[in-house]
Amino acid sequence: MSRMNAHRRLILLLGLLVASMMISIALGDQSFTPKRLVSILLGGGDETQRMILLSFRLPRVFMTVLVGMALAVSGVLMQCVLRNDLVEPGIMGVASGGNLGITLAVIFGGSQIDSPWTMPAMSMICAMMTVLIVCLLAYDGSAMLPTRLLLTGVAVSTGIGAFTLVLSLHIDRQAYAQALAWLAGSFSKSDWNYVTVLACWLLGTIPFTLAVHNILDVLRLREEVSRSLGLPVDRWRIILLLFGVMLGASAMSAVGSMAFVGLVAPHIGRRLVGHSHRYLIVAASIVGAISTLLADTIGRIAFLPIEMPAGVIVSVLGGIYFLYLLVTARS
Repeated sequence: MSRMNAHRRLILLLGLLVASMMISIALGDQSFTPKRLVSILLGGGDETQRMILLSFRLPRVFMTVLVGMALAVSGVLMQCVLRNDLVEPGIMGVASGGNLGITLAVIFGGSQIDSPWTMPAMSMICAMMTVLIVCLLAYDGSAMLPTRLLLTGVAVSTGIGAFTLVLSLHIDRQAYAQALAWLAGSFSKSDWNYVTVLACWLLGTIPFTLAVHNILDVLRLREEVSRSLGLPVDRWRIILLLFGVMLGASAMSAVGSMAFVGLVAPHIGRRLVGHSHRYLIVAASIVGAISTLLADTIGRIAFLPIEMPAGVIVSVLGGIYFLYLLVTARS
């Protein structure tokens, strides 16, 4: 794809993201017209409207965008490192490790956890430890092959998932309901503290991935071709895998499991701008943000007064997308 076409599609995606953010901010239990939104942002409206918009809607929308971007870029990095387009952050143990951390936090903290940072911290720590175990088991003393990493990740994820299920049988019903609500993937507890931390994290990681887009392009080639070009494959594989894991873990630690975002967003990004990581990273991050925004908005307004977790909606939309790919591939 030409550079001009890629730029045009990225601009269209960015415009669609802004429009999706405005729609998500405006809709809810109490909806706002565009004129009313501008008035409240400029200091108008009553105290209740300002509280709804500034303390609940805005941080939630920004959190949704940041999580979608983090998961999408994490998916791009992992698919590149493992040279498999069906890989997503959860395949390396990020989701299962994070789920274990949430379960442990509930076990030790009970149904009432005072600090809002306890569950995210436990989730991220356990996710990182799980991936470390996967890497140690996959390393054969000389190299870390993508296939070995992938299979080890699946095995460790399955084992930790089973262990988490056993642990969940020994916690009380109220605490289990709290953990289950978190694991379903919900943005209901979003606030400006989470937004600030995740935004700072993305500002430090996504520019790095864009700066090494040429290395990502080389890593997608066959193993012998990458090595013949003089690239230290194992070193870059570990570095990029680490960044991908940290992005996925930081996103899931804040909102719980969000299946399919890290898998679907890179797929759609490639169909829009091609395989060059210079454009793919940007396109996938915007698609990921739009996907989570769409899922969260549907979950908030489609089943009022009940709120459906965004993780459930994302799973449904992701499943529909892959069924579509399956049907179109056969035709």
